[in-house]
Amino acid sequence: MAEFFNTGLSQQQFLDQYWQKKPLLIRQAFSDFKSPISPDELAGLACDEAFESRLIQQNGKDSDWQLTTGPLSDSDFASLPDSHWTLLVQDLDKHLPELAKLLIPFQFIPDWRRDDVMASYAPYGGSVGPHTDGYDVFLLQAMGSRQWQISNKPILEAELIDGVDLQILAEFEAESEWRLEAGDILYLPPHFAHHGVALDDCMTFSIGFRAPKQVEILDALVNILLEKDLGKRHYSDSDLQLTEYEYEINSQSISRLKQLLHDAVDEAEPLLANAFGKLVTETKPCLYELASEQFSELPSVDELDKQFSQGHYLQKNSYLRFAWSQDKVLYIAGEAYELADSDIELVCLLAENDNLRQPQWHQIKSDSVVRDLLCQFIAEGVWLWKIRE
Repeated sequence: MAEFFNTGLSQQQFLDQYWQKKPLLIRQAFSDFKSPISPDELAGLACDEAFESRLIQQNGKDSDWQLTTGPLSDSDFASLPDSHWTLLVQDLDKHLPELAKLLIPFQFIPDWRRDDVMASYAPYGGSVGPHTDGYDVFLLQAMGSRQWQISNKPILEAELIDGVDLQILAEFEAESEWRLEAGDILYLPPHFAHHGVALDDCMTFSIGFRAPKQVEILDALVNILLEKDLGKRHYSDSDLQLTEYEYEINSQSISRLKQLLHDAVDEAEPLLANAFGKLVTETKPCLYELASEQFSELPSVDELDKQFSQGHYLQKNSYLRFAWSQDKVLYIAGEAYELADSDIELVCLLAENDNLRQPQWHQIKSDSVVRDLLCQFIAEGVWLWKIRE
């Protein structure tokens, strides 16, 4: 069983002992680590409207904390002080293949749980304040040094500072403290408070794993009920009893209501994977717009034969999310593609492979439904042609 970095733990042992349970510090997870991007390059990306970015200043001119959202400009950087500010740029793994490689050691965690690789650069004293996240995160020190203070238990109901568009804790008491150097990783489960402060010019890569909230899952379930014309039973009370009050919604009414909702979920149970698959593969509008720029003409089977025979291959569009389920449904960017009559191996092949080459094409070509779907995906920019390496 594969070891999880240099911890002496197998991947399964990490999941059993630490995942969503307690923090873990991993010294030199990446030995002799060198950041694939420089601070200047990161600043350049923050000025590009295709990248989601934020600039956070402590002791700003208008308040104790000041937030500026991107795209940023040269003047934004020119006016910065020498210390106590942080630049954040998100979804770098979608834009830069060299950063996507950082995710390889985490592939034992379901891909649909993965959010993004975010980079933060800060000079001395830079911080985003003490805060909690509602998701799992691996904090990889990419350059310089950062001092981390963390709580040893989750904070589920945190009091935040008023008057600022940042989730900064009003009170924070650290129970552990570590200094991270380039190549070190700190894993934090959801809701563990943490506060990182740059000790010099430093860069940190945040590898986040999100999970949908209850209300988001319920919304997805309601959408699938509406789509399939289900959940149409009315509230009923054939066991109604006389009550003293005419306008009261009593406990018996609430019990009937709960049962009605439980029945709706039971009715939709065969469709839960469908609702969930669409939800977890939803793509940010800004990223979907970039993916849409790759649209092309619908290719023919002969064209695919020719491309593959020349050694060219197809690569997944990195801006889109993929998943699949055992009932032979493929989920891409919030859409479901049912392949009930196809071999599950082909469904898996389209979801699990980052690249499709001639051997995979020969498998796909034998199934006209999957073959035609792949042609559609190429036209819609889901799969992109890459020239033989």
